[in-house]
Formats: sequence, C-alpha cells, structure tokens
Amino acid sequence: SWPALRSNNVLLVQDPWLGLQLDLLEFLQRNPRSAISFPDLVETRVSLLQMNAPRGEPVIVVEEEGASWPEDLGAWTACEMNRVDIVLSRLYELPANLGQIGPRATVLARVIAEASGRSAATIVVDLGERDGDVGVERVERARIDYTALGRMGYSLVVPFEFELALGAVALGHLKDQFPEIRFLAANVSAKDPALFEARRIVAVAGVRVGLVGIVDPNVRGQLPRATLADYTFESLLDAARREVRALRQAGVDAVVVLSNLHPRDNAMLAHDVAGIDVIVADLHERWSPESMRTDVELPDRPRSRPGSPALVARGFANGLGVGRLDLVFRPQPDNGGLFLASVSHTLESVTDRTPADVALVTEVQAMANIVKRPRGDLMFPAFIDLATRHPELKDFDETTAQGRVSKRMWEEFMARMLRNNGRVEVAIIRTLPYFPPLIGKLHDIEIRRWLWTEDEIVTLDLQGSDLRKVLLEDTRGELMVSGIDRNKWTVGGRRLDEQAYYRVATTDVLFEGARFRAFEKARRVRRDFRIVSDGSIESTRSEAALTLRDFVLGELRRLRSVSRGNLSHIDSIAVRISPDAPYENLLAFAFDRPTVWISLNQIYRNDNYGSVPESRVTSNDSWVAGLNGRFELTYDRRTFASSLGLTLAYARQSATLPDGSKRISESADDLKLDLTLRPKTLGGNVWKIHPFVRGLFDTEFTRTTDPITGVDNPHQLALRGVAGVMFAQSRHWRNLELGAAIENDFGRPNLQFGFQGRADFNQRIGPLGNVSYRLRNNVTYFLPSGRDTESNLALRYNMVHEVLIPLVDELSLSVAADLFFFQGKVDATRQPGASMLLRIGFDVRPPVEAALPAAVLRPATHFLDAS
Repeated sequence: SWPALRSNNVLLVQDPWLGLQLDLLEFLQRNPRSAISFPDLVETRVSLLQMNAPRGEPVIVVEEEGASWPEDLGAWTACEMNRVDIVLSRLYELPANLGQIGPRATVLARVIAEASGRSAATIVVDLGERDGDVGVERVERARIDYTALGRMGYSLVVPFEFELALGAVALGHLKDQFPEIRFLAANVSAKDPALFEARRIVAVAGVRVGLVGIVDPNVRGQLPRATLADYTFESLLDAARREVRALRQAGVDAVVVLSNLHPRDNAMLAHDVAGIDVIVADLHERWSPESMRTDVELPDRPRSRPGSPALVARGFANGLGVGRLDLVFRPQPDNGGLFLASVSHTLESVTDRTPADVALVTEVQAMANIVKRPRGDLMFPAFIDLATRHPELKDFDETTAQGRVSKRMWEEFMARMLRNNGRVEVAIIRTLPYFPPLIGKLHDIEIRRWLWTEDEIVTLDLQGSDLRKVLLEDTRGELMVSGIDRNKWTVGGRRLDEQAYYRVATTDVLFEGARFRAFEKARRVRRDFRIVSDGSIESTRSEAALTLRDFVLGELRRLRSVSRGNLSHIDSIAVRISPDAPYENLLAFAFDRPTVWISLNQIYRNDNYGSVPESRVTSNDSWVAGLNGRFELTYDRRTFASSLGLTLAYARQSATLPDGSKRISESADDLKLDLTLRPKTLGGNVWKIHPFVRGLFDTEFTRTTDPITGVDNPHQLALRGVAGVMFAQSRHWRNLELGAAIENDFGRPNLQFGFQGRADFNQRIGPLGNVSYRLRNNVTYFLPSGRDTESNLALRYNMVHEVLIPLVDELSLSVAADLFFFQGKVDATRQPGASMLLRIGFDVRPPVEAALPAAVLRPATHFLDAS
C-alpha cells in the first residue's frame, strides 16, 4: 500500500523503489497554487508491485482500491504514461480518463436503460468530433467511429470539425453507409441540400419536441482548403431565429437547440434568440469531468411567452462524459394541451475505471488494427534530455518548467521552421486545438497526433500595414507567428514598416479563410513547392502543394538522418526550438516608387542661374514628361548598418523661345550614387539617435545648357560627404536626419561647407486606408566663401507632397506637388528662385525575381540574410 494523489483525469504516484530523497507528492500538496490549478486533486492509496518482464524489462503494476482486471484482452487499453525525474526521485502520471469508447458504451447503455424505464421516448445525440491524426486515415476513422455510434444507438449528429473535414462527398457516402444516423445543422448548408437537416420534430405520445442543430462557425478556420468550398456558413443567430420561429409556428411543445458552439456563443444564443427552452452544449474546454445534476421547475410556463432558455446543459470535451436531459410535460390547465413543466440534466463522467463493453471494443480494435499506421521512426528527443543539455529551454513557460514540451513551444517551433526553411521574414500558422501532453521520445505516429492539420503552405508578399491588420484581427489568439513581435511591432528587431512588403509564409486555410481579409491584398502568391536537400522549400511550377504536416515531418526526419549521434540530434532540435532571436541580420533591396509622369513645369526667377549645373534650375516653363526612382540595397546588423543607393531622374521638355523657335531641354537629369555607413553606438530607449556618414556622387547624363547664351556648362561631377545623426524609423517618419556636409564639384572645383537635412513622412488616409500620403523634404545649405561663382548654389530645398491611389496590382496613380527652391551665393544669384511641378503619373512596382545567396529580391521588400 502506497500514498498517491488522484484527480478526475490522472493518478500521481511516486516510485518507492528509488527512495524518497524528495517527496514529490508532498511538494504538490504544499504548493499554494495547487488549490487553484488542481482543485479536484485528493489523497488516495494504491497497491504497487514490482517485477521483471520475460526479457528483463522492469514492470511496475499499480492497482487502485476496488479495481477489476478485465479477463478479456480486448478490454485492455494502451495509453501514454508520463514520467518526471527530479534528482533521484521519480513521479509517474497515469491517465484516469481517456474518453475511451468502451467505458463510454457501458455508461451510455446504463443511462439509456434507466431513461427507457420512465420515458416515452429516448433520443441519443452526438455533438460532433474534433479532427486529429490518431494513426488512421479520415475515411477509415469515420467508418470505425460511426460503426460504434450505430452500435450504441445514436440517431442524430451535429457535425463538427471532423465530419466537415471529410468533405461533402465523403460525408454523403458516410450518411448513405449509416442511414440510421442523420446530420442536423441549421447554419451550414452543403452543395447537396439533403446532406444536412436544419430542424427535426419528434412526436411521441402526443408530445412534439423540435430539435435544431447549430454548428460552431469558427470551425471554418480549422477546415482544409479542399473542403472549405463544400459548405456555406450562415449567421448562427439568423439561422437559429428562423428555425425556432418555424418550429413554434408548427406548434411544438418545446424547442431544444443542440450546439457545439463555444460557451460565449451559447450565452449569446440564449440571450438573443427567443423561444428556446433548452440548449444542450458541448463545452470544449472542460477537461476535468465531475458528475452533477441540475433541476429546473417551470410552474409558470403555461402562462408565459417563449423567452430565454430554462437551461443551458453543459457537457465535457472529447467524450469524457455522458449527459442526460429529461423533459417533463404536463396537461395545460385550461385547454387540455401540454406544456413543459420541468427540465433536469444529469452529467456522468466516463472514466477508464468503468468496465468496458468488451464486444464493442473488440470489434473497434479489429477494424482499427487493419488500417492503423506503425509507430514509425524516432523523430523528437525526450524533452528532459533537451532540458538537461540546454537548461534554458525549461524557462520557456510553466509547462516546460514541469519537464514537458508545451503547446506554445511546439507551435512556435513549427512556425520558426517554416520561416527559416521557407526563407521568409514572417511565418503565420494557426494554433493547434488538440495537443496531447506527451513526455518522452516521440515517434512518427505521436508527432502526427499534434500535426493533424492538412493545411497547405502558401508564400506571399504582404504590405506591412496589411500584416498588422491580420494580426490585429486575431482577437481569439488563433495565430502563432515567427519573425514578428506583436507587442513591439518589430520584424527581426526592426520597427514594422507599413509601406514595405514582407515575404510571409502561411497556410491556405488562413490565406483563403473567412476571417483574415487583409490577406486578399497579397502579391506574388506561391502554392507549389519542392523540398531541397538542405531542408529548404523552393517555389516551383511543376510540383504539387506541400502540407505543413509533411514539411515538418520531413524536416524532423532530415535532422535525425544528418545528426551524428544523439547529442548532435538534441543540439539541432534545441537550436530550432529556442525562441526567435531579438535581432537578426537583414539584407533589404527596395524600389522607392519608380514613377513615370507628366507635369506642368513653372519656373520663377531663374534669369541669372544659367551656369548652374542643375537641370531643374535652368529649365523653362512648359509641359514635362519624365521618370524618377530610387533603388537601395541595405545590410543592417545589430551594431552596424550600411546601404548603397542609386537615384535616377530624367525629364524632357519642349519650350518655345521668343523668336518662335523651339528648344528641347531637360528639367531633370540626375544620376546619384550614395553609400551610407551607420554604427549603432548612441541613443537610448526614447530617441534612438544613431550617427552616420555618407558619401554621395552626383552627376548627370548630359550637361546643362545656359538658356541665354546656349553654351553647355561643364559636366557635373559633384562629390559630397555628410556626417551627422539620424533618428530611428517610427510608424510614420521613415527618415529623419541632420548633418554637416562638404562638397566639391570636380567639373568646376570649389570646396564648399554646409549643412544637410532630410525628412520623410508617410500616412495612410481615407476610410479604407488604401490611399497613402507622403511628404519628402531635402534641404542643403552651403556657407558662402571667396571662391563662389554664379554656378554655385547656397540653398537647395526640395519639398514633395505626393498622394498615391492604388489602381490595379502593382500600379498606382501618383499625384504630386514637387517644389524646388534655390538661391545662389553671389550678387547676381542672390534673389531666390523656384521650380514648381504638378506631377500626374503612374507609380510602378515591377515584380523582380532574381536569386541571391540570402533570399529573393522583391520590390520594396526585406529579406533575411542567411547568417
């Protein structure tokens, strides 16, 4: 006899043969959080026996008081057992409730027998199954499960995740194979209108009860893309109101709604839909079953109008309980009809201590063994081995501190592998609704229980503003991400740029789902992939779709095959299961709005500026056609950043001279190459100021011409150096810097000293946020010197107000007011002048796909360096 702790779900017992260096059960009882975390934990005693199996393996037999050992081997059940080792002490966690079909059949048979003794009619209903990989393919699992449901007397099923995931065609075959079981769903319709019944009236002994089935609409987010198109989901409130109204008009004596909704949606249904007498609910989140009974007397029911439900009857998740709802009717006192006089609900837990229905279990196991997959290869080391070699992994969350892989750790692990192997910046997958708490070395079949999903991988370009919208829409915490910090809104440690495009890996269920509408604006969507030898995935036009499950399983197999020994395997998994680095090296290539435009050019007071080598200064009043754009390659590291930029601008105009002749000239003719170096050594948490140095070479395609004399000016060959400080990007300010400048134009040598400032502001405008406004300011001022001539400018100030209106795909309409102010240094050019353009053009972002060692080039998009 040995002490143990017992809950509704588990039995905890310490190994006595290892000694009691630490009394782990006493630790649990002393923990002040135990009463909150484990309210159903009680003390008990068990009998223990230690022996050896024929091949010498140690065996420990645990027997609870009053236990009966099934003599038929068909009633024995294989299950997962957890083991926790601390110092030299060992604790076993044995499951007490697996929701097995055998004990369930026994409990259900007893409940039906008791009900039939006092009821005119008994209806057995199932509220649907969760999807999941249990080692059997979906169609085979459906055949096995529905054979069992038929044997146990079920007649109605409200479809849930598993049923709908079969697809309308397979579900129709299942309905034909088991005609005694019908599907009830009011808010879901299929292409075959006969597949689901919206409502049903059961008439027995003069009593008419109306049944309505309501399916959780959130199940859409769990369905594979291939089957999502098979169904149409209607508002659950609209469907419920319609069907309840129809039943009341048909004169039923009571209305019962069968629901697999989330508890909050059941509450909304009860509050907003009048005429429901009872809601029978499957409570998804209740994993600790305890028996309970609820009785509601309705003495005023004959004189009241139908209103809110008299009872919302709760159930247990995953078949851990059997609920019985009793409706009692009595004669109306005035008209001889019937009314609902009382409602009672009894909930009984299904435990593995209940003797199983041996015949049913034997039949189910015989069917399952024919199609069940083998256990497969070792895929994942025991977490205790991971944590022993890499202790920091235990600090991930509360579950890992207890010595097991947590759900969040595993989900982040999958998202991180998808991001790294997909060579993208951000990965977004959905969380797993089903996650068995397994401990120990995991093989193929155990991993598949977590990776039940058939989601197919999709990669795409998504603008930063839309990426933010997708994550803000995740109010229920259904998404798991890698590469982006949702609290700080940073990608790889840098502030999310709402104007830039990020390469994102996600799944078809999210991309094409009903909730995350911001995905609709994605560019360069890729669906077909192949896995290369190093585990990375590449887009291809000749391969098939790749599911997230196959990708993760394939990568785990590859890591196991390339590992040289167990320690190497542990290290390779530990690297990938560790949290994202707070800052990652980034290589970014950006097209800064290449634009083709036409404009009306207006020049003010440039009469004496003919020798200035700036096309904008020497131009004339006329219509102008031109193009401009900037291309920038940036390598950003945690302590240092460098960028190489190329700016191009060219515009031609035709002006009529006083003598009537025409002159072709250029109002824009710039070719600028700049290199910026930025060490990240200054600043704090508020301003984040960084020093920078920049070298700029400014030239032109052709020389400017003096509009008065017609003489060509010397070719501009200006070399400028700038040193100063810049502020880190914010959500709207993309560039803000101030520095000292030195410049010499080798076409007309004259060393000048001055100052330079830049500011770039961006803001989304309009009700939909599709239109964007941009304000650019670039000012340079050079101090006067004794070497100045009429060709030298003291002030150059360019201010551009631009509105971008998206048209189609990569094309946007650009409307800009481009203002350029200038002032010379000598008396002849002391009076300031201006050039004003009202530009109307098209902003083009051409898709470029060129292979680079780090990743793929993208317009105005970032990509990660392999390091």
